[in-house]
Amino acid sequence: MWTPIRLLQFFQLSRHFSVLFYAFFLPFLGFSKAEIGSFELLQILAFSFSFFWVSGLIQGLMIVYPSLPDKQKRNMLYNAFLFFIFISFISLTILLICIYLKFPGFQYFSQISFLWIFLIYYLVNTPGQLVEYVLFLEDKYKWLKIFCLISFPLQIVFFSVPLLLFNDLFWGIAGLLLWSVVRCVFLIFHYHSGYFLLDKKILFKWIGYSIPLLFSALVGGLASVINAALVQYNFSGNAAVFAIYRYGARELPFVNGLFEGLGIGIIPSLVTNLQDGLIKLKNNTRTLIHLIFPISIFLMLFVNIWFPLLFSSQFQESIPIFKIFLFLVILRIIPTNAVINALGNSKILAIIGLLELIVHICCSIIGLKWFGLIGIAYATCAAYFFEKLVGLVFLKWANKISMHHLLPFGWWLFYSILLIGSYFINF
Repeated sequence: MWTPIRLLQFFQLSRHFSVLFYAFFLPFLGFSKAEIGSFELLQILAFSFSFFWVSGLIQGLMIVYPSLPDKQKRNMLYNAFLFFIFISFISLTILLICIYLKFPGFQYFSQISFLWIFLIYYLVNTPGQLVEYVLFLEDKYKWLKIFCLISFPLQIVFFSVPLLLFNDLFWGIAGLLLWSVVRCVFLIFHYHSGYFLLDKKILFKWIGYSIPLLFSALVGGLASVINAALVQYNFSGNAAVFAIYRYGARELPFVNGLFEGLGIGIIPSLVTNLQDGLIKLKNNTRTLIHLIFPISIFLMLFVNIWFPLLFSSQFQESIPIFKIFLFLVILRIIPTNAVINALGNSKILAIIGLLELIVHICCSIIGLKWFGLIGIAYATCAAYFFEKLVGLVFLKWANKISMHHLLPFGWWLFYSILLIGSYFINF
């Protein structure tokens, strides 16, 4: 059944699968680890300069939009689109300064031949990320369903066809740029029929609420950025080693997509009616548990077979890292952040995120020194465990909300034990 939340989950799922497709397709076409590593470096660069404000502002939009009068709601989304364009220009300008002044950690990027086309793609793609959320908030589920169904296939076509024709990453990125332009043009025409004003009051209300969420997303997402930086630093910018790490550090796309879609999509329901929202949240997590855990257990048991077939044998060294990252399924399915956010405790999320970041950095430095690349995977699991534990303690202490309210605890524990057992069977 295509409920609004499941549509949003499907959109997130498709977005993550597109990234997985890039990882599969490039080795299939014979690109070297150095070329793939350069592409991965640019992706992590774009992520580093956008993930926090995109995530924070979208979550803030999900909170503020339902509370607005009907007359202001559409104008709110118009202002959000304009603000996304503005912030994209600002972040791109800062990014260019860092690259061409060769700040520490940015020296390598200017040597990448397809840098410019990727930066233009980054500029256009970021505002276009609003499309599905706009349709979700406006209750235009028919259009949302259409976009969810065509977005992933078209994105793949726009990326893969130029690569097949020219065997050059420049043209593959150019195809992604063209698809991003199409998405932005849709938003422009979507608002063209109405009369809208730049409303500073709405903007300030939205931004004011989003700042703690933005900071929370920043400190939470910085972990993966810092991990990448540590790998770059310890291995002297070796793109091939970075590619090995990145291929191992890929969490399952269906996990991230489904969890992110649920975490964002459930917020309006929790804000409107907490008790009904918690029931809806638990029902959705039950569905996810019965879907995601069996797949994760299967992948863990047979990873030595399917991983080289999917990504080629040149990434065999990534398998031990991937197996550890697979344990994050156990932690990610606990939706503490969505509930804390919906309760209006965004500042608490920021504090928890900051503490998690400190734990993550310390554990990553120690893990990399003692265990090599796989040590970063251990550190990531430890940091996520800390974040979820603190979040659960806060919800229980402040709101009397236990883990049993968030998910079916018995099933979660049962599947978690099976997943851990499957790791040792295939150790």
